[in-house]
Amino acid sequence: KVIYWLGSSVTYGSGAEGESMADYLAATTGAICRKEAVSGTTIFDDGGDGDSGAGSYTRRLVNSTVFDKNEKVDAFICQISTNDAATHRITSWGALTDDNVTSKDEFDRSTTIGGIEFIIAYVTETWGCPVYFYSGAEFTNQGTRLGTNPSSDNYGRLVDRIERAVEKWSNVEGVRVGVINMFEDADFNAAVSDSYYTWAMKDAVHPKRAAYLQWWTPYIENYLVINLTMKNK
Repeated sequence: KVIYWLGSSVTYGSGAEGESMADYLAATTGAICRKEAVSGTTIFDDGGDGDSGAGSYTRRLVNSTVFDKNEKVDAFICQISTNDAATHRITSWGALTDDNVTSKDEFDRSTTIGGIEFIIAYVTETWGCPVYFYSGAEFTNQGTRLGTNPSSDNYGRLVDRIERAVEKWSNVEGVRVGVINMFEDADFNAAVSDSYYTWAMKDAVHPKRAAYLQWWTPYIENYLVINLTMKNK
């Protein structure tokens, strides 16, 4: 399988010396995984030159030298960035368009949800492959799952909004789309102890190598095994 990955620090593997589930999936299954991942970047594009502009997901997707527009791709996986969930960026989330809006040029890429819809439309038009968005695991503050944290609340709300976007697009003919939702999977999060979580995570958001290899990669691989065997609508 050829799998393209778009994201920021979690996709890159900033807490694991540049290795993430994309690298481990390639090593353990023989899949060809190409990563377009830059730490600190957002899904929305503010039109500038920084992490939320030139570094944004949508601009890097369009201008990527990592992704080959002529390659046969089996799946495109996009990280739901915690950078978009920062409190000062909630106003950039935007709104989901009507069900009949499906052309990539109709979406407001200066918003997070507009960026999500653009990615679905662009990938479908360019490669015709399934588009899957993935969240991180459940987190709170200080690298533990104890206490409360406003950014984790924001992230949960953002994941829910992307779930609604995926629900819209799942009804569009010729589109295959889904969410690999580790953040809200109670069984997945309960499968590891708090002590393991603290040991295997660099901080509340970024896994170390152990968490990627032992915890996240098997979950994502299982999702792909199930979903990539399904026939197109």
